[in-house]
Amino acid sequence: MRRVISTTLIGLGAFLIMAAVLVKFYAHPSLATMPTNYESTTDLQAIDATIFDASTLEPKSTDLAISSYTVADSDVATPDGVVVWVNRTSILDTSVEGATCDPTVDAALPGCFQQTSDRSPFSAESGAAEACPDCGSYVDESVDVGGEYVVEQVEVNRSGQIFKGPFDMGKEDLQWWDSSLGEATTMKYVGTEKVDGLETYKLVQTIEPTQIGTRDLPGSVFDTDEDTITADEMYGMVRTIWFEPTTGSPVQRVEVRNQYFAFEGQEVPAFVGTVEYTPDTVSDLVDDGKFQSFFLGGMVWLFPLTMIVLGLAAIAGGLQIRRSGGGKRTSKKDRELVTA
Repeated sequence: MRRVISTTLIGLGAFLIMAAVLVKFYAHPSLATMPTNYESTTDLQAIDATIFDASTLEPKSTDLAISSYTVADSDVATPDGVVVWVNRTSILDTSVEGATCDPTVDAALPGCFQQTSDRSPFSAESGAAEACPDCGSYVDESVDVGGEYVVEQVEVNRSGQIFKGPFDMGKEDLQWWDSSLGEATTMKYVGTEKVDGLETYKLVQTIEPTQIGTRDLPGSVFDTDEDTITADEMYGMVRTIWFEPTTGSPVQRVEVRNQYFAFEGQEVPAFVGTVEYTPDTVSDLVDDGKFQSFFLGGMVWLFPLTMIVLGLAAIAGGLQIRRSGGGKRTSKKDRELVTA
């Protein structure tokens, strides 16, 4: 019986040590990548934002509800380590009754202030944009064709981080893609900060007001007698993101946006306000971040070391039991003489 127990303990110990090696060098690298079946909806808000109301040709203050739906395209053939995500962001003016950006709900799209769709290939491990001609990298844009707006797919050559930071982030700056600017700029690491008890890395991206295009507008928008004027479309941003460093996932995001039309020294707001995750979104992301950081972080050292210690203890226990059972045995003849 002792031999069975000792053999079992030694075998268990060897298994635990081997499993520790597999967890550290195989399981962790395999899990520290973005899944090809990813799907999520993130809710954001902009309280008391100022937007340009196309129906009245004037700025208005309102609350905006923003939904960002992201899904992975698991059907497209990609190079190893590359995933493709499609994101659709809808911005609703909550002051409009029945506001929707869904044409199946209301083809007139009442209160749909803005809607964009992006398709982006990127590294499943680092989160950085990847050049993948066969994957498709584009943004849907509304284009004026013969006086009517139609949606066209415009190819985009992205760079930098798109949706998230890399796994196992360092305390360093990132290059972060800005879709309005059409390029990646530096997002500076400014320190660590706790969000609802979760340790995060805080990074800030600052984009000074930059001309990103022009827009033909009625002259009345700028109090001129001209029927139509061409205004510069200006864009500035201060984007702050708090990342859970083990996964590189954002758990809080605050964007101070300053987008306006400029003409002959005058400025008219186009989209000015602070966009941020809703409290419920932050709570959900923090809870997920706490679990993922413990699970993936533990695979680096905690779980392997614990398994090695338990494995060595099991082997030592098995050897001790085997040695303690190896003393001189009493023969049957001796037992009979003793009991005679």
